[in-house]
Amino acid sequence: MRVFLTGASGFVGSFTVRALLGAGHRPRALVRDPERAAGVLRTIGVPVGDVELVTGDMRDAAAVTEALSGCDAAAAVGVTGTRRDLVEVNLAGTRNVVGGAVAQGLAPVIHVSTIAVFVPPSAPVITADAPLGRPRTAYGRSKLAAERYVRGLQDEGAPVTIIYPGGVCGPDQPHLDSLMEGLAAALGTLWPLPGGGVPVLDVRDLGEALARSVATRQGASRWLLGGHHLAWSRYADLCDALTGVRCRRVPVPGGVLLGLGAVLDAAKHVRPFGYPLTRDAAEFMVTLVPTDDRPILDALDLTLRPIEETVADSVRWLAESGHLNPRRAGRLVANEQPMPGLVQRTLGPLFQRISGASWFSRVGPKVVPPLDRALHRLTGGWLLLGQALVPSLVLTTTGAVSGRPRRAPLACLPEKDGGWLVVGSNFGRAKHPAWTGNLMKHPDAEVSYRGRTVPVTAHLLDDAERAEVWPGLVEVWPVYDRYVERTDRQLRIFRLTPR
Repeated sequence: MRVFLTGASGFVGSFTVRALLGAGHRPRALVRDPERAAGVLRTIGVPVGDVELVTGDMRDAAAVTEALSGCDAAAAVGVTGTRRDLVEVNLAGTRNVVGGAVAQGLAPVIHVSTIAVFVPPSAPVITADAPLGRPRTAYGRSKLAAERYVRGLQDEGAPVTIIYPGGVCGPDQPHLDSLMEGLAAALGTLWPLPGGGVPVLDVRDLGEALARSVATRQGASRWLLGGHHLAWSRYADLCDALTGVRCRRVPVPGGVLLGLGAVLDAAKHVRPFGYPLTRDAAEFMVTLVPTDDRPILDALDLTLRPIEETVADSVRWLAESGHLNPRRAGRLVANEQPMPGLVQRTLGPLFQRISGASWFSRVGPKVVPPLDRALHRLTGGWLLLGQALVPSLVLTTTGAVSGRPRRAPLACLPEKDGGWLVVGSNFGRAKHPAWTGNLMKHPDAEVSYRGRTVPVTAHLLDDAERAEVWPGLVEVWPVYDRYVERTDRQLRIFRLTPR
């Protein structure tokens, strides 16, 4: 099908173009700046030669009419304009695109709205027949005006499908919107935790949904696609688990957050600054509830990708594109090594010499593990003695002989996929540490790392795998090389993969 669409140089529109091409459709995109649109499309791997880019503005009725000619279906995906004219631009553009497509007999016609039109929600779950809300933002008001116009077309029998996406998230965003900007600020500065939550929808899933909607003849219909609804505390916990870096968070009552947003709005009028919290954003954070996505998922035979994949890809991209300090993205950033801290720079060489000394192999096993286990217990899993010098965890295995839980504090190398590498060094002594034998008999174990507990499965690395990971292990803890020189045995290396 020849599919007309707007917004191809934006976040959702560009991924919709990619999905349309993947489904065998021929996109015709109305864009104000073809060169800019081509750049955005190339970034996500779209062969620009397969897309018909038509220069024009959605506010220009004649240009839209001409671009619609010869198309089979249409999708209104994007809004342009400034704060002053956003309502006018959105409504006028919707009339030209959606109304024009209906007038020319295109079917289906897809109108991308937003769950903002239902804010504040009137029920614990937002459904497609829920009453419209009272948006405070210019964007929300513009969408509400367009919503009423499109619903009027539906009432007249037009084959228009309205889709209400939630907070759209993912990599390769041309300009940060409020959700992605807020994620970067929360990870890099402070994460406020009010009540309520946020619906997170992967931009790739939304693009796929729009492409499938083009081929689905549903007549006049309305579909919610909010995505995964996360309580704010769960969202923060998920980021901690993915990055291995605990974000700085503070519980904030809803009323306080609303007041803080209002204060920040006033402060930004005096001296502009970049923190994304506003009074309107605070209302979304406090009031949003889950959406009923089942109708669209069933109709399109669509399965949303795991939320872990969406958040991991989003955070990784924020760091790699310069919107987030890579250290806050932790292990999600490939080859990213944190800068040595003050303790590492000043005491690291000393402790490495002590740990590598032959006398310490006799004293260390009697002193360090018991102290580590006690400190780990007293701090709720947050602290270990060597943690300031090397990443550390507590591994709980099942005794090979006793069958009882055995806990061993260990240095580790976190991997970017969420697992860990651990070495059975035993301070360079002649025998393998008991925990390695436990893992060889019972590979299922448990890791306590930075306050969280993760079930894992252990895999003993072979020679090729050992050669691949050894440089990284020595970079984290150079003393491993001294242990190898001191003992005749081959140090066992395990990869601990979350189950």
